[in-house]
Amino acid sequence: MTGCLFFLPLSPLFREIAMSIARDFIVNFGSLAPGEHEFQFEVNDSFFKRFEHSVIEKGSIDVLVVVTKKDNMLLFDFTMEGTVTVQCDRCLEDLDLNIEGYNELIVKIGEENEELSEKVVVISSKEYEIDVAQYIYEFLSLMMPMRNVHDENENGQKCDPEILKELEKHITHESPEAPSDPRWDALKNINLN
Repeated sequence: MTGCLFFLPLSPLFREIAMSIARDFIVNFGSLAPGEHEFQFEVNDSFFKRFEHSVIEKGSIDVLVVVTKKDNMLLFDFTMEGTVTVQCDRCLEDLDLNIEGYNELIVKIGEENEELSEKVVVISSKEYEIDVAQYIYEFLSLMMPMRNVHDENENGQKCDPEILKELEKHITHESPEAPSDPRWDALKNINLN
């Protein structure tokens, strides 16, 4: 039988695990009474594997989401605290960073789904639940510092000394002084005052 593809059915256990991961960050607002409601989520390593090319490799973050339900609007307040593991920009070893932050999201009920700004989205009046996983991921990504390097005074973490030695060798040997160009040398002598 050439050219035939066989598909094996997913085991019930695998299907249950996949569905639970997909449903872990759902807020069902349709059944909520007007007012304030709290939801707690745990972000762990499997959460970051859901997002392709994630800078964050591992983590353990507690997320508190306070949802205030109003007429035709939901206000989401995200409070996040925990630790994430990223790659050090200097030595490429794992680096643990403490993360703590607060973000807001306004969800308006309207005709169709659209994003009005970074903090305001519109969802269809036919919707009764919202997956907050993408928002949590984006807020965590925004909390990351521009440069991730080991701080040798904090947590006892240090860059790998062997890698630092190799980097030092390459930096000092690969950047010899370029020969001067007489055309540019003449311009250096021009006084603009």
